[in-house]
Amino acid sequence: MRRDSGLTMPRYDVLMQLEMAGGRLGLTDLAGAIVLSPSGLSKLLDRMEASSLLRREADPHDARSTFATITPRGKALVKKARQSHHAWLQQLFGDALDDRDLADLTRVMDRIDMRAPRA
Repeated sequence: MRRDSGLTMPRYDVLMQLEMAGGRLGLTDLAGAIVLSPSGLSKLLDRMEASSLLRREADPHDARSTFATITPRGKALVKKARQSHHAWLQQLFGDALDDRDLADLTRVMDRIDMRAPRA
């Protein structure tokens, strides 16, 4: 990932979460979606903001809340990274699994997802 796009997996994860949410998420929701401690997330967002991948914005309706918003540079990088990441996943898993294997894997992952705690 880093070699192809310059993004680490944690940065990719943050940008993908923001993109899938329409470009903006509250920091509490973002923290619930990725696997980092609050301090780890804060430090990562500091570095990502310094790299112009996202910006933090105060919630105009709640002074205690902050949003993370993906920037045009962040959108471009995550698009490039997603293409190479999906190609790698296809090579690793898709080429090794037939349709029945993929159906079984989907069924198992859906079961795990149903049992996963929600934020």
